[in-house]
Amino acid sequence: MTAQQTLTEQQEALARVASVQGRLTAHSIWSEQACRLHDDSFAAIVEARIPRLFLPTGLGGDEVNPVTCAAVCEEVAGSDTAAAWHIMVFNAAKLMAAKWPAELVEMLWADNPDQLISASGHTPLQGKRVADGVEISGTQRFVSGCNFAQWIMSPVMMDGEMHNAVVAIEDCQVMDNWNTLGMRGSGSNDVLIDHVIVPSLQVVPPALPETPVNRYYEGALYRCPSRIVFATYVPVALSLAKQAIDEVAALVKNKTPGGGASKLTEKHMAQGHFGRALALYRSARLMFYNALEITWQRAVDGLEATPEHRADLYLAGTHAVQTSAEVVRLMGNVAGTTMTEGGHPLDRINRDMETLRHHGFVNESRYASVAQVLWGAELDYPAMLR
Repeated sequence: MTAQQTLTEQQEALARVASVQGRLTAHSIWSEQACRLHDDSFAAIVEARIPRLFLPTGLGGDEVNPVTCAAVCEEVAGSDTAAAWHIMVFNAAKLMAAKWPAELVEMLWADNPDQLISASGHTPLQGKRVADGVEISGTQRFVSGCNFAQWIMSPVMMDGEMHNAVVAIEDCQVMDNWNTLGMRGSGSNDVLIDHVIVPSLQVVPPALPETPVNRYYEGALYRCPSRIVFATYVPVALSLAKQAIDEVAALVKNKTPGGGASKLTEKHMAQGHFGRALALYRSARLMFYNALEITWQRAVDGLEATPEHRADLYLAGTHAVQTSAEVVRLMGNVAGTTMTEGGHPLDRINRDMETLRHHGFVNESRYASVAQVLWGAELDYPAMLR
């Protein structure tokens, strides 16, 4: 793609988001209270072609570059973090399907590019071969968006190896148990799969480096390492950091701390917190988008991602989330008790950020995962993240 084509792609994607943002904002509070996305919010992101961002063009997708995806995610999060989280919900499985059999991806998306496969890798299920296919059992946790899914995807331990399986949601039981302080609208319930038999086609063996991609996944996007999925949800954290900075910038103009005679704008400590937060946010965002651009350009140039390049992308994603959390905490130091007022925007920003920063793929321990790659030490994180 030329620079102009990339710019046009991004402008068109953002224009589609802009056309539905009013609906997302209108339903944001409802989604948080209901612990799932509002039906019209879901319909809106489908209209904006969110489900097709990382789907191959040959299956009706848009196959956008990861920088475009990240920009879309950040923009949607400005209206509703739960709606933005569904960018990952819709597109994670579509990225992982690169080395699946072509017959399987056709079954899933050829007739319906917007079909949702909700995925989680938290708790591997158990599988055993039976006469009619594979019998799968277990409970998968944190299955975001499962209320709207037609399928769920999960790792399955079978024959001593980790496979991936897709199971029709009608054969599963969604446990209505997502009740957290933040990111409530993501609807990340547990899902029970109780001795469900699926055809062997729906259970994919572990992909090796030499495993070829299927014919739909030959574009540059699918030469990127799997961590390119960061483009679908890390920007939610960056958006929360920016929202916190903007809210505090408006707040200090009129707020006078208890027991003080001067406004916050005149407090040296508050000024210091704000300046530091601004520097942290801008540098972390720049680092993250730069890592996406480097990853994308290497893929366009046909260069294989080395372990070091994969680690750089992982570092940028982890650092963006953890630094965003630090920014929100700094803004809490400035805002004081306003941060704890129910119904104030800073309250939800804080709760969403505290929930998001503990996500297993980007929590603080993943800094060590980067060191493990660079030092040649034993890796402590799942193969699907590598």
